[in-house]
Amino acid sequence: MVNGHSQSGSHDESNDEIQSNETVGHEDSETLDIEADFVPTFSPRTRTIVYVACMVMGIVSYVLTVTTSAIDAPVWLTVACATCTAVPGYIAAAFGVHYDGISIRK
Repeated sequence: MVNGHSQSGSHDESNDEIQSNETVGHEDSETLDIEADFVPTFSPRTRTIVYVACMVMGIVSYVLTVTTSAIDAPVWLTVACATCTAVPGYIAAAFGVHYDGISIRK
C-alpha cells in the first residue's frame, strides 16, 4: 500500500473514472430540468438593451477612472469613477442579464 492505495492502480483509476462520468451525467440532467422550468422575468430584447447600456456605462466609467488618475483630479472623483465601473454589472444582474460566452443553441 502506498498513500492508503493499493499498488494495483488500474482497479482504483477505472472506478474513479466510472464514478466521475456517472456524476457528470447525473448533474447535466438535473441542470437541464432546472433550465427547462426557468422563465425569465424580462424579455430577451429588454435584457439585450440593458446588457448594451451597462457595457457602455462600464466602458465610460473605466475611461473616466483612467483619465482622472492621469490628470490632477481630486481623489474623491477618481474613487467615485472607479466605484461606478462596478455598478453596471450589478444593474445588469438585477435584470437577469448574464454573459453566456460562446453558446450553440439547438
